[in-house]
Amino acid sequence: MPKLEIKRTSELTRKEVSDRLIALGQALASGSEVELGSGGDSITIDVADQVRWELEIEVEGDQIELEIEISWRDGPSGYEEIEETPAESEAEISAKPARRGRPRKVTAK
Repeated sequence: MPKLEIKRTSELTRKEVSDRLIALGQALASGSEVELGSGGDSITIDVADQVRWELEIEVEGDQIELEIEISWRDGPSGYEEIEETPAESEAEISAKPARRGRPRKVTAK
């Protein structure tokens, strides 16, 4: 398959970002086909059953960057084994209350 890259950058409200993430999550939960769009353009992609999830948080001065990357191999199985970084489980991460202000690094107990 030829390389395809679509990149859009826009300024959104926190609510607009939340709505987009919820829509993506609902599409992933309901089936393997996900339609993504921005600025009138859209693309439909098939997502494998097993995917690789990467979360990166970077703080530099007053700039905070959160990157979520979801990747998979083309085909029905995606990634056979998902590599987990020895960190907190997803349940432990989502169970923590949200806090405002500057993020801080928390070490695993």
